[in-house]
Amino acid sequence: MNSNGRPNHQTTYGTRRPGSGAVQNPAPKRPPQKKKLHFKPNKEGMIALAILVLIVAVVIVLVVLTIRAIVNAVSDGAEETSSTEETTTAPPAVAAWNDGYTQKSVSTSELSSGSLILVNFEHNYSLTDSITKELTSLYGSTGHNTLFVLRDAEVRIRRDIAAPMREMLEALVEANSTLGTTSSQDRVIITSGYRNTEKQTELYNDAVGTEDENLVSKPGYSEHHTGYAIDLNIFTSAGKTVEMRENEQSWIEENCAKYGFVIRYEGSKFEITGILDEPWHFRYVGVPHATYMMENDLCLEEYLELLKTDYSYTEGPLEISTEDAEYLVYYVPASSDSTTFVSVPPELVGTYEISGNNVDGFIVTVTLK
Repeated sequence: MNSNGRPNHQTTYGTRRPGSGAVQNPAPKRPPQKKKLHFKPNKEGMIALAILVLIVAVVIVLVVLTIRAIVNAVSDGAEETSSTEETTTAPPAVAAWNDGYTQKSVSTSELSSGSLILVNFEHNYSLTDSITKELTSLYGSTGHNTLFVLRDAEVRIRRDIAAPMREMLEALVEANSTLGTTSSQDRVIITSGYRNTEKQTELYNDAVGTEDENLVSKPGYSEHHTGYAIDLNIFTSAGKTVEMRENEQSWIEENCAKYGFVIRYEGSKFEITGILDEPWHFRYVGVPHATYMMENDLCLEEYLELLKTDYSYTEGPLEISTEDAEYLVYYVPASSDSTTFVSVPPELVGTYEISGNNVDGFIVTVTLK
């Protein structure tokens, strides 16, 4: 006991061991054991769990589908933008210049027909004496003895160049006060047109051994055989034939191409043509060709070679612009067979003409609509 007469709390109460008079401490107690919980789901719990799992699965699927839809939308938008940009920046398709062209069969024998035939010291003209039906006499025709006079009554030219020749002479007279249309005035004289083989032979024989030898071609090799060539001079009121004066020559050199004519022989081209300077000799080739030749200082030999080399049908056409129209010009080689197939445009593109070059091919001239 403590001083208060109360038992001390530290007193140990024991038990007596049987057979012993001593008090023995009791045996130590085991710590309490934790009880294991055992889950025993019932039917309602299983259903609730299944529903929960199903809801979670549905939510996951919806999330995945939403994400995929967003990704696809972004991707499609990018592709559409790219496609739009490509459509905007890509150049438009350009139709080929010869779309719709078809092949026309042309007899290879036509190689020597047309206003672009080449006749010179290397290439003769085989049809000289067989084209008389294509000629017209200028004697007694419109403008004879007014607009022009003739050296003799036998002067003839190709029928299809008579109209442009008259138009050119009318413009020449109107532009030059030195010329007129009456016998009291100086007038244009046509000194030569078509020549048959007999006439050319006579002129050539007379020129051999003289200073005119290089001015007269051998029979068969003269442009006058074609009917496309004319010689122009001035017939004075005093009855003399002289060359054009400076003002008249300058005008016709600057304007003859508008009517389809070129000055065929210039002294600077002697090595190519074989003919010395002849400012009076004019050759009809057609407006687009004359325009291009005069603007680019080309003689007929050079022009035809240019077309053959750079402007064949397979290479693409030469484009020519004049005051009145637009043209396409291209070369087609002649076939070794009796027929050559020449590509020509459909009617909606324009009209066309085909001329042989008297050497090795055809020239197609398209007048665009």
